[in-house]
Amino acid sequence: MKLSDIDALIRIHTRSDTDRIVTMINRDPFHFLNGVSVIEFEQSLDEPGRRIRDNTFVVVIGQTTVGYFSLCFVELNTHIAVDCFGTVDVDWRRRGIGTVIFNFIFKRLEDIARQDAKPIHFKHRALTRIPGEATIGVNFGMKEQNTLEILCLNDMDDQEVFHKPLGYQFRTPTLEDANVWAEIYNEVFHDNKSSESVIHEFQGASFSKNLYFLCTNEFGNPIGLLSSILRGTHARIPTIAVRREWQKQGVGKLLLSEVLQRLKQSGANDVRLTVDSKNDVAKSLYEKFGFQQEYKRIHYIATFLP
Repeated sequence: MKLSDIDALIRIHTRSDTDRIVTMINRDPFHFLNGVSVIEFEQSLDEPGRRIRDNTFVVVIGQTTVGYFSLCFVELNTHIAVDCFGTVDVDWRRRGIGTVIFNFIFKRLEDIARQDAKPIHFKHRALTRIPGEATIGVNFGMKEQNTLEILCLNDMDDQEVFHKPLGYQFRTPTLEDANVWAEIYNEVFHDNKSSESVIHEFQGASFSKNLYFLCTNEFGNPIGLLSSILRGTHARIPTIAVRREWQKQGVGKLLLSEVLQRLKQSGANDVRLTVDSKNDVAKSLYEKFGFQQEYKRIHYIATFLP
């Protein structure tokens, strides 16, 4: 699709684009995939139950790839959910490329909603640390859904160790744990993650036997889980979840204490995680460990009807 206003071309991603995309991501310290490898990026495009690879595009001006975006399609009973992940190269921001991308996305989703005769619920994730991202959502008439806070822990040295109650254990999940991992995840986050998606994650390049673990009670039943990723000296905790009936009993504190000790031993200098701005209980826990707000991620939504 030719976009004459800034002489840009949007085309489908090919494997030869991945090196450039990874370079763009890793130039942006605030991108949630910062530090990603080519192998990790390629694997992320093939998550089961999500149509991503065929909906990943690059933005080219002249001979230069200046941005990319992936539309992640998930078929649900009543509608199609679409998340968007991407970036514009740091040297090309504030030149209207984001607007070009969103014009393309809105036209594409309008067409697909008509063709599939099914509503599409589209989510735009805007980081407040990246100029213009929130403005785009507003300019396109999207509604603000919720706000997440990105918290950062910069001091890894002064961490209290909390000892597990008798009988509690931490263990690395196996492929046989995919069902229970998805069950706990979906219970806590009201999502629809499948066991196939969990298996894909466990078999991916980002999975670490030391940094993914389940917490089990004295009967060996999984009551919580945590995943973390270490890229260089920068760590991220994508998921921390505790079964509802075990919440407010110190399990989250145990999980967080354990992973921070492991990350410190593995060479992490800082750790980031994300929390809903309205989740005061979780925010209070993270603050006790020294996490501080760094920036916010605002979710904007738009609906496209058949």
